[in-house]
Amino acid sequence: MKAHSIFLFIAGVIGLLSVVCLVLDGQGVNIGIYTLRFPSVDDMMRGNEHHVSADSLVLQVEQTMEIAPVDSASLAREDSLRFYKDFFENNIARFHLPNDSVEYLFPLFESLDNAMTQHVHIMHYGDSQIEGDRITGYLRLRLQERFGGAGPGLLPLVQPIGATSVAQRLSDTIPSYYAGGMMGDRASHNDYGAMAQFARLETPLDSGITLTITTRRSSPFRRIILYASDVDSLNAEIGGTKKSIANRDKTCSLSWILRKDLKKVSVAMAGKANILGLAVDGETGVTASNIPMRGSDGTFFTRISKSAVKYMLDDLNTRLVLLEFGGNALPCIRDSVGVEKFCKGFAKQIRYINDVCPEARIIVIGPADMSTKINGRLQTHSMLPRLVSRLRETTVETGAAYWDMYDAMGGYNSMLSWVEHKPQWAATDYIHFTPKGADRIAELLWKSLMVYYDYACFMRKEDHK
Repeated sequence: MKAHSIFLFIAGVIGLLSVVCLVLDGQGVNIGIYTLRFPSVDDMMRGNEHHVSADSLVLQVEQTMEIAPVDSASLAREDSLRFYKDFFENNIARFHLPNDSVEYLFPLFESLDNAMTQHVHIMHYGDSQIEGDRITGYLRLRLQERFGGAGPGLLPLVQPIGATSVAQRLSDTIPSYYAGGMMGDRASHNDYGAMAQFARLETPLDSGITLTITTRRSSPFRRIILYASDVDSLNAEIGGTKKSIANRDKTCSLSWILRKDLKKVSVAMAGKANILGLAVDGETGVTASNIPMRGSDGTFFTRISKSAVKYMLDDLNTRLVLLEFGGNALPCIRDSVGVEKFCKGFAKQIRYINDVCPEARIIVIGPADMSTKINGRLQTHSMLPRLVSRLRETTVETGAAYWDMYDAMGGYNSMLSWVEHKPQWAATDYIHFTPKGADRIAELLWKSLMVYYDYACFMRKEDHK
């Protein structure tokens, strides 16, 4: 066969295969009990991509958060305004805000500025991506370094998953109930409280249980608040100071101000009550609570009594609620109809939080990149980009802020780079961050938040000139 004939033959085969890929677009042809599959055009275009190192992906984002120094004061002002405008409009690590208004976050920043004279609380709800205090712990550390504060925040009486920030030991086993996820049983009522879980205490008043709390990754604490509901009788004691509640159906609390800052405390409890959680913090400063719900898609809030949640969030002066969900919805989503159904349900959760805590800002943290095998090759889940896009649009339309973790970590197939990083930034399930990876993504979130905070400070100075 002549050279030009060989070329034409090869070109014809390539053309035919391209047409097949275009027509079938990743679908298969059934041949008996077998299915012959062809890659999609998108797969063909991406097939030879060499994913960039995770270090490069993160550094590229971080470098866009820094304002270049200039000499002239007037140029510095113009340069700052230009930087902020570009960041808010184009940066992949920016916050997507209702009506594109940066001022949405200003009430939060005002509360942080006043944290030296009042307590400011942050609730971080999420799925297994935040278990063990991942992401939350890093944010708490940075917040307390800059704005003051103490302790790890709200803790359940029964801690199903160990955390880096705190060690808990309960002297006896008692039943626990969860509003969402796959951690345990559901209750016969909806009075779960702000942690979306509670433990049922039922002991004689003269012999109860003891919870010992030891903090690790947060500063010493000074205040303890015990939240309870459906109380027949409840005695609780810390350091020889005993307090009691009796015959209270609705949510109530007992609190202690300790004589000095501590990193370890024991709480003795006896009686019959639902224990909704214990706040371990300070009278002033910032505290961030880590509330993971393994297996949850984040649509459990509307199954919880609003009164119980409102009582706790108001009592703690909650000014920010982080909702980090979406990953657990993905395996059940097959098409755009599934995406729309999930986003419609998630919008109800945002409205629920707005109803029970209107003073708080809400930031939805979208899912990270997730890899799955498609046509025998690990790559981003096919419906993830669509889910991220619609969840972002839904969040903003519902009146909350959105931070795109998928884009911030590098977008399509970035999870592969995070797994390959040395040391690993993500686990080999190609879904979850390792502790080091969680700190890295939390650093990006923190730096982005501080760009907005610095802008608020910048504008405040401009207003006073």
